Amino acid sequence: MELAHFIGAMAAVLYLMTSTQAWQQMHTQRITKRLSFFVLGLVAVGLHSVFLWLQLVSPQGISLGFFPMASLVAGTGALIITFASLYRRLEWVSALVYPLSALSMLPLFWLAYNTPSQILLHGLGAHVVLSVLASAVFSIAAAQALVLLFQHKQLKRGRLQGALASFPPIQTSETMLFELLWASFAILTAAIVTGFIYVEDLFTQQVAHKTVLTLAAWLLLGALLAGRHLFGWRALTAIHLTLIGFATLLLAFFGSQFVLEYLLAQ
Repeated sequence: MELAHFIGAMAAVLYLMTSTQAWQQMHTQRITKRLSFFVLGLVAVGLHSVFLWLQLVSPQGISLGFFPMASLVAGTGALIITFASLYRRLEWVSALVYPLSALSMLPLFWLAYNTPSQILLHGLGAHVVLSVLASAVFSIAAAQALVLLFQHKQLKRGRLQGALASFPPIQTSETMLFELLWASFAILTAAIVTGFIYVEDLFTQQVAHKTVLTLAAWLLLGALLAGRHLFGWRALTAIHLTLIGFATLLLAFFGSQFVLEYLLAQ
């Protein structure tokens, strides 16, 4: 366990170093070396993965509770950002995602997950992986929506100031937001389809609210993308609907798990 804690601490330090590099890039407007940024982020994500493996995987199975799932989503988001940074300027999102990834590991240093769940079958495992990936991509889209919201607010006051002045133009940020939303919609669709195929009953009492909330987030996201294509919905509408959809999905994935694991279990 001490080895796991050491690896987790190293991952957190590297996450914070990478986010510091991102903040420096935004404030000084110097071009960050993408290779060093990529390597630092990749090592942090790798150590994060090892930390989760040592904490949660045993010969009996995998323990996936509320906090492990949150850390898994955060780590997946960091992994996506790390690879995307090779061809996109994503320092502003990295400055948000990497610290959250470091923060997500903290509860696992004190909470013991020593009652592994049953080993997941391949189909059910695919559903879980797709669900985690959809949550991670949607979380990045929500972070991008917040950046876009701050840009709009400053522009209404006259001009961009501070770190926001080094961000890409609003048109570029808006394009990136919809790229992330399309990716989120595609992965979430796959997660829902595999859920209906491999989960015996998605509307049982324990998971019905999770299913309904996930479908609501999926419909909201689909409506947003359709509105963009058919009616030309722009940034502010996209920002508000993205944040509402993300909050709904967050409640579906983590709210119900928290209630079942920490409130109803008392």
